[in-house]
Amino acid sequence: MVILGIETSSNICGIGIAIKEKLLAELRINVPNAHSEKLFQGINILINAVSLKVEEISGVAVSSGPGSFTGLRIGLSAAKGIAYALDIPLFLIPTLDVFANYGLGFGKDICSIIPSIRGEIFYSFYKETNGKVKRVFEYKLGKIEEIERYSNKGMFFTGIIDKKLRNKIEKRFSDSEIYFVNEFDLSSGYLVARMGYEKMIEGKSDKIDDSEPLYLRDFDIKIKKL
Repeated sequence: MVILGIETSSNICGIGIAIKEKLLAELRINVPNAHSEKLFQGINILINAVSLKVEEISGVAVSSGPGSFTGLRIGLSAAKGIAYALDIPLFLIPTLDVFANYGLGFGKDICSIIPSIRGEIFYSFYKETNGKVKRVFEYKLGKIEEIERYSNKGMFFTGIIDKKLRNKIEKRFSDSEIYFVNEFDLSSGYLVARMGYEKMIEGKSDKIDDSEPLYLRDFDIKIKKL
């Protein structure tokens, strides 16, 4: 089974191809605001690099958010188009779940974080079970201070954590492990593909027509006075 993975929740365009759970090829493109232009170019580069035929792709997995409104919409639209064209299953992989995988192997409860606007963050909590992460909390949008109400001591923090957020976490959670990583390293199309394969073997594909990004926030609409 060959799974194509797409990760466009941030400024990085991540693309990966997995054969079952194994990495076949991966590409990250760091060109801001160019997802719509570079995504299919990157897919073609990967497919040609490994001498793969498009018809050999068994499924397509896409990071479904939360994250960049525009990036998520472009990634999901591309994934749905590929799934339609090839008549293959589509798998939506929540971005917080993807980032939580970076906490595997540390034996700690995991908090996965994605920054939002106005000083807010998207977050959820996970536990490691049989070598896999399992979400144990709803997806939330709020302030870093809220995490204190739900977190345990010695948490493992992962996700897109900038300097300002890092300082807040270090101050409030001095007993915890914090995995500082940039968007480039987190944006793994391969990891999305691997998680898509796991959903495939469980028979948990998503309906193409009904699939929407997981935004967790309403759009802000500003009306300019005349």
